[in-house]
Amino acid sequence: MPRWILEAATNTATVTGTLVDRGQALGDRILTALPSIVITVGLAWLVLRMLRGAIRQTIRRVLERRGEAPREIAVRLNTLASIIESAVRFVVLIVAGMTVLSTLGIPIGPLLASAGVAGLAIGLGAQSLIRDLIGGFFIVLEDQYHVGDVIQVNNTSGPSGLVEQLTLRYTALRGLDGSYTIVPNGDIRTVTNLTKDWARAVIDVDIAYEEDLGKAMAVLQEVLGGLDQDPELAHAILEPGEILGVEALSPSHATVRLMVKTRPMEQWRVARALRQRIKTAFEQAGITIPYPRNVTIVQPATEFPSPSQAQQQPTQERRA
Repeated sequence: MPRWILEAATNTATVTGTLVDRGQALGDRILTALPSIVITVGLAWLVLRMLRGAIRQTIRRVLERRGEAPREIAVRLNTLASIIESAVRFVVLIVAGMTVLSTLGIPIGPLLASAGVAGLAIGLGAQSLIRDLIGGFFIVLEDQYHVGDVIQVNNTSGPSGLVEQLTLRYTALRGLDGSYTIVPNGDIRTVTNLTKDWARAVIDVDIAYEEDLGKAMAVLQEVLGGLDQDPELAHAILEPGEILGVEALSPSHATVRLMVKTRPMEQWRVARALRQRIKTAFEQAGITIPYPRNVTIVQPATEFPSPSQAQQQPTQERRA
């Protein structure tokens, strides 16, 4: 028999024997560590179940203490619970997996080092994503705004509109002109919520100096007093309107400011209806709202003009 065949058979037998020995050793270690593995898996399952109930109960109590509506409690409870449960589940499974590997005699030092390097690389490459997720988590946790609110992002320099969608990564806004804007939560620095709990309709009314200011303010007070009896606006108003007084003086008129406390999302409708009622009330009371007037001054002629003066007279009238 050729020598190479004998060598191949010998090597195969050696490798097979080594694999069998390692398999038997691994089987012995698994059988020896099986009780510890079962206990570790059981403890991990029990911890996850207990933490899930504790997390949901804690979040529900916090929301109920803040006086949230039942629908808002359900929505925010599911959102926050799913986020926290995912993070806790990841940590518990990692710890349980490392414990099982250690029980089987597999060194976990190289795995931890590899996981640290991989985590660092992922963290450096996904900084913006992590920042967006953290920002979205605190937006939901602190209830800064939710779907259905009208917000202004980053003061007047940022987009504004109705919140149509809110996730951990981004906020989607629908503008007044129908534009759809997606803002990453990590880019949001300041938020102005125009529909948080209540709103206020603020109106400036210009009154000409020729009119009686006291009479005009009495008419305005009468208009504000009738809002509570208006079937179209009564349910949208939380408090009676008030006149703050003269807000500004211009060369042609005085500006009087009014304000009415309304329900969220109702301030614009109340302001439009109130302006219409003010105009009607002023017309009935004979009060004129100031507007630009073009005045032409024509000087009377004392003698018959010459032909050259007659040609220049229309130009002088237009300049006057």
